[in-house]
Amino acid sequence: MRYEFLSVLSAAFGLLLAVSPAAKAQTILEDRSAAVILAYHRVGEDLYPDTNLRTEQFEAHLAELENGGYQVRSLPSVVQALQTGKALPPRTVVLTFDGAHQSAMDNAFPLLLAHNIPFTVFVATDQADGALPGYMDWASLRKLARNDLVTIGLHPASYTRLAGREESVLRQEINKARARFREALGKEPAFFAYPFGEFGARYRAVVAQQGFTAAFGQQSGVAYAGHDLFSLPRFPVTESYGGAERFRLIANALPLPVTDPQPADPLLATARPVIAFTLAESLAGQVPALSCFASGQARPAIAKEEAGRVTLALTAPFEDGRGRVNCTLPVVVPEEGDNQRRWRWMGVLFTVPDSE
Repeated sequence: MRYEFLSVLSAAFGLLLAVSPAAKAQTILEDRSAAVILAYHRVGEDLYPDTNLRTEQFEAHLAELENGGYQVRSLPSVVQALQTGKALPPRTVVLTFDGAHQSAMDNAFPLLLAHNIPFTVFVATDQADGALPGYMDWASLRKLARNDLVTIGLHPASYTRLAGREESVLRQEINKARARFREALGKEPAFFAYPFGEFGARYRAVVAQQGFTAAFGQQSGVAYAGHDLFSLPRFPVTESYGGAERFRLIANALPLPVTDPQPADPLLATARPVIAFTLAESLAGQVPALSCFASGQARPAIAKEEAGRVTLALTAPFEDGRGRVNCTLPVVVPEEGDNQRRWRWMGVLFTVPDSE
């Protein structure tokens, strides 16, 4: 998993604070039902830094959540609010864990349960069936599922990349996982998470037809009422950018709603696409303050068009089968005072062919 460019992105925010146009004091309708959803994986497994968070970093995150004025809510309650448009408290945060790693069970879950913090675990059923070292088995998952603070969600049967696979393969993987989940836990899974955060339009459509309530990627961004429920964003959290400053940055993020994205499908036909989107009407006048970043290359130029339409010119093709684009907009929330600058945030995770 290649998240290293986000470290550069985080560092760039310090510079942007000094040089970007003054943040406009404004709230928008989407702020009313917004939630930051975090995607953790391993905790305390230092051999896997790309998917691991050090235990002391996780403890620092919990301290920030407890002392920083956040509202940590369960995934089901937040998804229900997104479905209905019900207001959520400011600074609502949700914790999720992909992969059902034993290290999370050992080093994170006891802390969360001791502090009465709700969380969600996504499991790949083949791994639970195999009783593989480093992964939770069904006995552990059943024990967790009995706790009202815990929600168990689903990956495909095998934790593998499926974005470009045939519909028959997608259905086989999901149906197998659903049947095994139902057999082991005695209920249907409501929530699905795409392994590695990768999906395309076909994959999303198959998941939406399988009876899930919502599905989650790992594209950075803030969920809000009106967002597609089967491509909800989460911020991936790993040790390379799991420091306190960056955690505070993402935990305080606000929605950056856009429409008419190009490409419409995050599964690309070319490694160097033309990327475009239209800012929500309430933000259309703030294009000059927008900053965008692309993985593995220099910052893309922004071509400003009328009516809030933005086109990004990539400086190079995406490489290694993945590409990320993150865009941010500074904002001061009026009731929080002029010194409390926050960031509207939108991200896309593309799955790409071999570099051209």
